[in-house]
Amino acid sequence: MPNTFQGVGNLADAPSIKNIVAKKGKPMKAAEMRVFFDEYEKAGDGSYTQSGGIWLPVTTYEHTAENCARLLRKGTRVKVEGRLTQFEAHDEAGNAVTAFSVIASAVFLSPTRVNSVQFAESRTRSAPSTMDEPAPFDDTDFYEQPA
Repeated sequence: MPNTFQGVGNLADAPSIKNIVAKKGKPMKAAEMRVFFDEYEKAGDGSYTQSGGIWLPVTTYEHTAENCARLLRKGTRVKVEGRLTQFEAHDEAGNAVTAFSVIASAVFLSPTRVNSVQFAESRTRSAPSTMDEPAPFDDTDFYEQPA
């Protein structure tokens, strides 16, 4: 079974995008970002305090990479889903150390600190919409399964 990863954290910097060549020689886009995946615990008074966390490099490819590079910036709160990988890195003294990274299959934007959202054109609507005001309810937006 592959290593799976899910974590919520904040971007250290805006994602950087690169053109790379895949193993089979196919050119593709890759976005690289560093994310601090934090941990919080509830104190006796009901408040939350940070109890730990981990910095991990995250890489995603193609369409997701382009959207991450275009839409995300430093400090953005994201949920990352993907595969945890292990690799060899070197510390300041040049000693080999085991390190980890995430190959993301999906990166989700958390609505924390987001003022507005503009959606791309949908198949059933003629113009993009924004979330500055609630969208009108349209029952064709939902799929109801028969009982």
